[in-house]
Amino acid sequence: MPSWSKHRLIGAFAFVGLVATTFAFQPHAPSRAAFSRTTLRDSSSPAASLTNTEQSRRTSDLPPPPCPRSNPADDLFRSIRDTWPVWFQNFLRESGLLRSVEDALILLAVPELLRTYGPHAIETFVQLSKRTTQIPYGDHSMQFVDLIEPTDGSSANGGVVAFVHGGAWGSGKPWMYRLAALPFLEANQAVAMLGYRTYPDADVNGQAEDIGSALDVIARTRPDLLDDQGRIDALVCHSSGAHIGLLHVLEAARASFAMERNATALSTTGSVVMPTSTPIGRFVGISGVYCIPSHYEYERGRGVDQLSSLRAANGPGHDGFREASPVYRLECFGDDNDEEECVLLRAESDEDSREAMVLDNHVPDMLFVHGVDDNVVQYNQTNIIVDAIRSSLGEPGRCQEVLIENIGHADTVLHLMFGGVTRDVRSAQNLKICQDRPREP
Repeated sequence: MPSWSKHRLIGAFAFVGLVATTFAFQPHAPSRAAFSRTTLRDSSSPAASLTNTEQSRRTSDLPPPPCPRSNPADDLFRSIRDTWPVWFQNFLRESGLLRSVEDALILLAVPELLRTYGPHAIETFVQLSKRTTQIPYGDHSMQFVDLIEPTDGSSANGGVVAFVHGGAWGSGKPWMYRLAALPFLEANQAVAMLGYRTYPDADVNGQAEDIGSALDVIARTRPDLLDDQGRIDALVCHSSGAHIGLLHVLEAARASFAMERNATALSTTGSVVMPTSTPIGRFVGISGVYCIPSHYEYERGRGVDQLSSLRAANGPGHDGFREASPVYRLECFGDDNDEEECVLLRAESDEDSREAMVLDNHVPDMLFVHGVDDNVVQYNQTNIIVDAIRSSLGEPGRCQEVLIENIGHADTVLHLMFGGVTRDVRSAQNLKICQDRPREP
């Protein structure tokens, strides 16, 4: 079997949603030796928001993001888009048939996984499966949490980490990413692999709601795994999972903001103000999409725009793309239909009304990681969201950004599973401010 075919099958195991529709056909995957040559670039500025000059300087010594035509494997998708009837491409997506094909390809990856990483990979997967408890949180078959604890019968002293898989909004299942729990289990943390309805069963808003419901069921059924503040330790998300995970975080922040604004009025009537969702201590976005309009243009260049679930799950049209973008949602929490003035997340000055609450009070610490060689989601998606969040924070150092050279899109998940620099990021010294710094009062 040609080497390129082997690596595609390996990529399918790690990120099956990328198989067949793209989303991550790579000419090759980096070897284990290449992992040791990978370099971390911490472009964080803990002291203050970056100026335009500083923003450009932080990536000036990196190559530009890959262009849409940089991956020869995408020629296949451009050919399909140009020759297959559009109605048929859309039918594959809307009927769920494409999702079924993508998810079924996981079975083809098992032999290659065994040959590449050795029998221990399969043995570890089986062991984790035996320790997995499934917790449903809704009526749909995709609405469940796979909870994995460090060892049978022991408590997770390190708390619980929730993991959200990607799959271009239209494919993927938690069990496909089970090995990504390993670095957290080794730190004595329980891991909750969150299942959610993929397209066409739900759009991005429904998927973000599922994330909130999944976190809530963890808090209800296993309160012993929460920290002393009642929080999930971290929400770790990859690719489109990072997009819907951040949508959940921002919607929870909006609800928290509204609750805080009304707290005084409610307290005068004796009402009790309850949290709107289960809080999280940290958000980690890996190789994520945060500006839908620009990513759609990138998908058009790659030739996957008709097959991809992006259009339908985030639309309709440009207005829908904008509304589905975390970058836009950071700008304003107002409701256009009510003609209310938008509530900015950050006060312009100390003299502004107390109603203009800073974002710091309503979001967790954040870490964004991206591979510089990612030709599925360009790394400037992370640049964009980090700039937007830092400009909304009173303490920009709470939002960290790490760009990893010589790393592509699926590699970041493979590293979590089998070792590599993305796994090492968790304990890297330059990230300890995000991992260990206590929350300011």
